[in-house]
Amino acid sequence: MRLFRSRDLPGRWVGEDQDGALVHWPAEPGGWQRRTPYTGGKRQLEACEPALARGTGFPGAGRGRPPRQGTAATTFGVRATIDEITAWKHRAGEEHKKPTVWARDELNAAVTRPRSKSKP
Repeated sequence: MRLFRSRDLPGRWVGEDQDGALVHWPAEPGGWQRRTPYTGGKRQLEACEPALARGTGFPGAGRGRPPRQGTAATTFGVRATIDEITAWKHRAGEEHKKPTVWARDELNAAVTRPRSKSKP
């Protein structure tokens, strides 16, 4: 099942149903239940990754949360001491963030900072 976007229908997905017919529905939780036939042109449709419509009920999207920034999500484990984890959770709480969100933000910021050149 394929998924598309249309500039003419902001806030809606266009996709194929089980029979291959094009339909459109709101890009919101449970939106697939309110799908209607798509009668627009096919040329202006932009193909998308089906996983982007997760949560709308689109059967071709798979299960789980929508991926961040259009890519499939995965987990990345870090081995840490109890003291490190406690400190990280405390710091995340100070910023009113969940620890996983805080850690992701910190790691992304570290990657984008320019590296200092060390003297040999």
